Amino acid sequence: METPIAHVQHWDTWNSKYRQPETLDEPSKRRMREVLAALTDLKTHKAQILEVGCGTGWLSSKLQEFGFVTAVDLGKEIIEAAKAQHPDIDFRSGDIHTLNLPVNFFDVIVTLETFSHVPDQPAFVRRLSQLLKPGGFLLLTTQNKSVFDRHGRIGPAVGYIRKWVSMKTLKRLLRPEFFLRRNTTLEPDGHLGLLRLINSRRLNNYLDSAFGASRVKRLKERAGYGQTLFVVAVKR
Repeated sequence: METPIAHVQHWDTWNSKYRQPETLDEPSKRRMREVLAALTDLKTHKAQILEVGCGTGWLSSKLQEFGFVTAVDLGKEIIEAAKAQHPDIDFRSGDIHTLNLPVNFFDVIVTLETFSHVPDQPAFVRRLSQLLKPGGFLLLTTQNKSVFDRHGRIGPAVGYIRKWVSMKTLKRLLRPEFFLRRNTTLEPDGHLGLLRLINSRRLNNYLDSAFGASRVKRLKERAGYGQTLFVVAVKR
């Protein structure tokens, strides 16, 4: 099935605006640091790495430290620009389900903030599993529904798919194909309901002074209040 042109145009425009190295926000930089740290912990070396939803290639170039990188995205213009900037990376434009990629081949798949934008999430999980070697690693981040439903500053989805998931739902979708090695949330956020209290400035000023800001942040993330879900999984 061909990807609607509106989706392609949306991701070309969005990535060009928000996913250049100079325009990355702090949550994106945090996701990058966590992925690179996880690959270091896994002792990844000279691996075949697939990045799904690579955008402008801002992370793809960092992944080269750990092996040979193939990077795919629905966008067309951003992929052509990425090819010109990083000719030693195998950039491809198209749908992960229809691109001609080798099965049981990749040691690692990395996909950041793509999961909520695919039309069939179970099929997406199966496709990633198909492409990974047995025992291969999946590093995935996606928007945390529990937080984004209570964010208060999210506009409507125009020109693309949006289907946020909770950690419980993400685990359920992954388990038929993967063992979960690690799961957490990143970057506490949200301003409605209970999160209005949890993230209130007055409460956090008190907690930060009493326990330290970094410790309070880690506790919130472990409790599931981070805006990003982050999992490291192993193909069964």
